[in-house]
Amino acid sequence: MRAGRAALSAWLVCCAAALSSHKYSTRVVRTKYGPLRGIVVHSHPQVEAYLGVPYATPPLGSLRYMPPVTPSQWRTPRLADAPGPACPQAPPPASPREEALLVHPRARLRQLERLLPVLANQSEDCLYVNIYVPVNGGEEESGNAGLHCLVFVHGESYEWSSGNAYDGTTLAAHGNIIVVTINFRLGVLGFLKTGAKGSAQGNFGLMDLVAGLHWLRENLPAFGGNPEAVTIMGHGTGAALANFLAVSPVARELLRRVILLSGSGLSSWALQREPLAIKRKVAEQTGCHGDLLEDDLAPCLRNKPLSELLAVRLDPPRFLPGFAPFVDGTVIVNPSSAPPPTDSSRLGAGAAAVATAAGHELADFSHRELLFGLTTTESYLEFNAQDLEFGFNESRRDRILRTFVRNAYYYHLNEIYSTLKNEYTDWDKPVQNPLSVRDATLEILSDGRTAAPLIRLGYLHALRGGTTYFTHFHHLSQDKDYPQRPGSVHGEELPYYLGVPLSQSHHLQNFTAQEQRVSRLCIHYISNFVKYGNPNDPTATPPPPLHGETPHIGPDEIRYWDTYDTINQLFMEISSKPEMRSHYRGHKMSLWLSLIPQLHRPGADMPDTGMRHHHFQEDNASYYEGAVRPQSMSKAHVPHVVNVDSNRGGDSRSTLSPKSPPRPSAVPPVPSTECPPNATATPVQPDDALLRRLASSHYQSYTAALTVTIAVGCFLLLLNVLIFAGIYHQRGSRPRRSKDDLGDAESSSSSDNYDGKLDYEVRAFDGKGFGFECKSAHVPRGSGSKFDLRTLSDCGEPTFGEYSCYDEKHRAARSSLPDVSVGSAIDAGSVVCIDTQKPDIQKVEGRQDSVGRTSTFEPRVVDCSTQVKFGPVPDSEAASESNGESESGGASGSGILRVPPAATTPAPPGIMKKRVQIQEISV
Repeated sequence: MRAGRAALSAWLVCCAAALSSHKYSTRVVRTKYGPLRGIVVHSHPQVEAYLGVPYATPPLGSLRYMPPVTPSQWRTPRLADAPGPACPQAPPPASPREEALLVHPRARLRQLERLLPVLANQSEDCLYVNIYVPVNGGEEESGNAGLHCLVFVHGESYEWSSGNAYDGTTLAAHGNIIVVTINFRLGVLGFLKTGAKGSAQGNFGLMDLVAGLHWLRENLPAFGGNPEAVTIMGHGTGAALANFLAVSPVARELLRRVILLSGSGLSSWALQREPLAIKRKVAEQTGCHGDLLEDDLAPCLRNKPLSELLAVRLDPPRFLPGFAPFVDGTVIVNPSSAPPPTDSSRLGAGAAAVATAAGHELADFSHRELLFGLTTTESYLEFNAQDLEFGFNESRRDRILRTFVRNAYYYHLNEIYSTLKNEYTDWDKPVQNPLSVRDATLEILSDGRTAAPLIRLGYLHALRGGTTYFTHFHHLSQDKDYPQRPGSVHGEELPYYLGVPLSQSHHLQNFTAQEQRVSRLCIHYISNFVKYGNPNDPTATPPPPLHGETPHIGPDEIRYWDTYDTINQLFMEISSKPEMRSHYRGHKMSLWLSLIPQLHRPGADMPDTGMRHHHFQEDNASYYEGAVRPQSMSKAHVPHVVNVDSNRGGDSRSTLSPKSPPRPSAVPPVPSTECPPNATATPVQPDDALLRRLASSHYQSYTAALTVTIAVGCFLLLLNVLIFAGIYHQRGSRPRRSKDDLGDAESSSSSDNYDGKLDYEVRAFDGKGFGFECKSAHVPRGSGSKFDLRTLSDCGEPTFGEYSCYDEKHRAARSSLPDVSVGSAIDAGSVVCIDTQKPDIQKVEGRQDSVGRTSTFEPRVVDCSTQVKFGPVPDSEAASESNGESESGGASGSGILRVPPAATTPAPPGIMKKRVQIQEISV
């Protein structure tokens, strides 16, 4: 992998440079393989260092490209006073300085100048650990179980660096834990697939780490440590390796807790997707020819000199790795089962989609506590000194972005490119400044390559019920080699976690009191997490549930660190004034975790010929900056992921327990070591639920605001209901008009627009009216149209605010009312209800209005919720029926239903045939 992808860890402590002044320890530690005598590297409290302890047999000769073998035993005490050699590697050059500045930032170059002397001593005999042990003061906290242990896996690159460059003395002294740094095989010796397709031959660097963890489990009691309390901490590429080990069936039981800093296994640079392509390039440059799919390359490579192997150059696509771990079926395996079932109705569809998306198996260690952290600018080392100091234009930004999209994704490249360009452009500025363009590009690469994958891993871990903590290192050191930097820089946090500002070494530069306080804070959190699975002191109390002063301990104001969960998403922002915050870069993270995966999908049943639709049209090198991979015409597949589409139907019926016990993970049969492309993408059917959660506020203010909102809403709802109930009650209790009033109303409405009349007959349930309750409805107005009463609302149980059309106490009074005289008008607020239980509705006769329009009405049986407003009765119709009304015994209601003349067909007992004329009221 390119050197610019490596981690920045300033102020490195070269252990061997200051060991001459240290004295040997008085005690001899008897390990399983032989006795050891270390050196005293810290006096108060006393810390002993055991440097260069072998944990495996040197992988020389026939053991090259072989899994590690347990070390040989020795009988006499072995002096562990110097670190072992670094594993063979080709680090990036730091001279000549002018040429190096065209590749690296100034701070990176200064770090390389400090680091290269440590890496000068190289040998294939490099499988050693460095152990830093506090001698006194740990018995009270640890009891008889022993001290807790932290194993640090270095980052920088899969191809270079060493654990010797990181001193664990200060962290062990102030944190009262055992700190271990480890060397493992790198590059062409550690991450080359030498075996045939389908074999597990490769990933020797990962196997070395597994062997080191086995050695610690066997020998930690001799150093006063607890073999059951080992925490692994990785930085950069080391964090990806730690992530793989946390879920590996051959190593996961050797670990108790996991710390991932600035990296995870979900990043696009974490896995090698095409290990056979790397094998082909090595074979071509070393002359080891043969069948690429069937032959093992290891026998030929064992006969090659080391210099020839280190001279192999891969030139991988930019932003993608060269030599890197790959799915081998043994250490990194395909998932043996589908994603855990989720209840989308309880968790939300977005969370359920994330839980079953690609890479879900990398979070399958919910029984282990997880702490993960980020810096502000994770992609700072991708650019040289000139780019960072002076910026660049939009054209170069577009080339870099197009290169990243083409190498990281396979589907809908144009859409993803346009989305990222739009979201990370400051449209408030008509002209983009070169420095603002630089900052936007840094944000794109930081979020897409490191931050979003790591946050997604923490989200999945918390979703499975694991205990999760998240930190953002926001402190800006006083280093002048970071010109115009936007926030903290990748690797800048590591010296603070290791306690470099508190170190007693005199050759280091002076640190400010503020930087020393920040370092103490980092050590406090890290050591507590290693010992308790919680970064807080056991005596600390959580903050109050609502807003208030956060409790702190001591003069450094050590804030209480709350857990990260899928709803509140709290994280600790470490700076000179640490504080708890929520939803790290919520809008931008929702873009990467929801929208981009939704775009990066091939579509259902897409043929291979359809891949041309997903490609960039620009295939000229001038459109890109750096090497790009060929655009494949075959449909790509998501790596090491079970196809969850077939199981999706059962997901919604089962529930994901918040604290589900860990599932046993057996080693599945080796399927194939070919890792299909794109380890970071494609949640299944994502929606905006995750976006809403990522965009919500702090859980305390969220709870208070939600409570107030609900209370106000309920109050307003109740107030509206009371107002409408009063209006309905006032209308229902309005006094009935006399015949004179109705006549006056009719005369006053004679000038109104008359749209037509509808004449139909109704057989009532009985002769006393209708005694059921119903809801109001509005009959639409229209001339010459056909009405369908089925469009009206259904009648249900009376609810608050309903009223009765005809109640019992008015029935007797209404039955005795005299008939409404001809030409009288009815109240516009009056209503009529049709009983749906036993009505018999006949077809309406066609009528013509004064202008010759004909209205036809076909009544249908409807429910009792129907209410119809009536207009004035025409004189012509009223005159023809005036005689019949007196024979019927009067009209029921206030002149609404009128009985036809007795000359018509007689009605059976208890049933009255009534002719009703309904005139539509003009609106």
